[in-house]
Amino acid sequence: MTHEPLAAAVREAGARMLERYAAGTRPPGLPELLANLQDNDAAVVEVLRPALARLRPEARWLDDEHGSGPLDPGEWWLIDPVGGNVNAVHGMPDWNIGVSLVRDGRPVLAALYFPVLDELFTAAEGGGAFLNGVPLRVSAKTSLDGSLAGTGQAQPGHDAGFFERMGKSFTAMSEAALYVRISVPVGHQLAQVAAGRMDLHWQLDNVRSHAAGVLLVQEAGGVVTDLDGKPWDLTSESYLAAAPGVHAAALAVLTR
Repeated sequence: MTHEPLAAAVREAGARMLERYAAGTRPPGLPELLANLQDNDAAVVEVLRPALARLRPEARWLDDEHGSGPLDPGEWWLIDPVGGNVNAVHGMPDWNIGVSLVRDGRPVLAALYFPVLDELFTAAEGGGAFLNGVPLRVSAKTSLDGSLAGTGQAQPGHDAGFFERMGKSFTAMSEAALYVRISVPVGHQLAQVAAGRMDLHWQLDNVRSHAAGVLLVQEAGGVVTDLDGKPWDLTSESYLAAAPGVHAAALAVLTR
């Protein structure tokens, strides 16, 4: 299966979400915020679920954006209906529609669509990564001192020790790299690494919905490992996605 049919489905979902999005949106309180988040996710799933079922009826469906751990064998559609949903609800433009097809624990097809910019990132295992059909390549940087690095917000449920580790990793990378950004959605940063706009991205946790961005980086020539230096897989507890020329140096910074 190529990524063209998936691209069409994701674009349709993005168009639906754009009908709901407004740059001037401001929820007055938490109840309204939560309701808007749920409604956005539901609107996207309403488009994607039947479209993806037609493309791969044997694949199971999972839209738990914070889920982690192994999956049963076979094919799964992993969906992050609106990555950066909180941003969208507050009228910010950095949000996306994320889909990956995982086969026996390995991402084989991915699409990340940024509707506000009309940027569609796609990748197929062994087939390369693309932005609106143009091939992508990670950056050629070979030194951290000129690198743009990033990490994302931690997933819910972590203790104080995790956040201490997160702060230490940010401090260490800030001393080594040119610039470090902490932002969500994570898929945005992974797509920027795949496009060579950023040089590396790390997470101290790992959720299955990041698989689409990981495949983008891998197919664009990047290196993705856990923070022990072992190859990334769906059950990894952390990861570093980077251009080959800076991966080793970044890993050393994050593990010292």
